[in-house]
Amino acid sequence: MKLVIDSSILIDRLRGGDNWFEFLQTSDQENILYIPTIVVFELYSGQSSGNPEEQKKIENLITSMIRIDLSEKIAQRAGRIFRDITRKLDVSDYIIAASALDIGGTVVTLNKKHFEQIPGLDLFDLP
Repeated sequence: MKLVIDSSILIDRLRGGDNWFEFLQTSDQENILYIPTIVVFELYSGQSSGNPEEQKKIENLITSMIRIDLSEKIAQRAGRIFRDITRKLDVSDYIIAASALDIGGTVVTLNKKHFEQIPGLDLFDLP
């Protein structure tokens, strides 16, 4: 299964939370982890990422994930989702959702309320 990782679960891990480890325990080892480059942006935009030790933690956490670059196709899809949803979300959420839809992936997030509004988007059931 193609799993598209949202920043919420990664930020939780960087702050000492256990949701990432619980996800890894329930996830099939055959799954392939993807990270949209907008999530990389989100991880490095926080104040703590200015610390070299924190940067190393981020790098270690995401190093094995396959990047999904923001292509024009994904940007167009994200724009259409933005246009068609009544409750507005963060721009990054639209890009993450469009990235997942583009590759036929499932989103792994702690913010299910945000992503549940997007038609056709699969969400990973976290414990």
